[in-house]
Amino acid sequence: MYFNNDQTTQLNDLIGKIERSTGIELVATVVGKCDSYPEIPWKAFALAVAISALAQLIQSVVQPDWTAVWSVQRAPVFILGIGAIFALLSIFWPAFGRLFLDRVRAETEIDQYARAFFFERELFRTKARTGILLLVSLFERRVVIVPDSGIAGRLEQKAFQAVIQQMAPHLSRKDRFQALLRGLSALEAELLQTGFGPAKKSDNEIPDELIQQKGADR
Repeated sequence: MYFNNDQTTQLNDLIGKIERSTGIELVATVVGKCDSYPEIPWKAFALAVAISALAQLIQSVVQPDWTAVWSVQRAPVFILGIGAIFALLSIFWPAFGRLFLDRVRAETEIDQYARAFFFERELFRTKARTGILLLVSLFERRVVIVPDSGIAGRLEQKAFQAVIQQMAPHLSRKDRFQALLRGLSALEAELLQTGFGPAKKSDNEIPDELIQQKGADR
């Protein structure tokens, strides 16, 4: 969905390698959008209407004779039309819609989506409680890492932030493949540095495959 076959194979192989070297159960997920954000088109519409109305007001001051006819016959249609165009652009052009995205709300939605995913997929069911979720949301360009208690008790939050910082520049450039490669490799390094190592048993408690979802995307 978001990666070609070769990229998916490389990522799956890397996930399997990390699990073997650290003894954890890793799930990597890429989501198109963590929420539909219905307020975004309305924000775009309101901004466009405000700008159009202001432009009409300025025009009426500069050229009162010209705007006398225009304002009565065409101004409302023009203003609402521009508003509708902005609303549609915010829906079908992600980069434009992202301009109206509230950062705090986005972080809340991503965190909720990741934690719901963690519990729905039962990533807590490993015997040593060493499941960990790395979730990338493309629209929000955010990364969330949700560790189970067996990892959270040994790895500090700053280690997860270091992983996310490795991924952020690539996500901002829309290079999702490199973002995941860097993030997964950084996560492996942090785990090994903390003392994680190969598991005594080779049982694979959770499937290794990269999960790709549209999420709340259209």
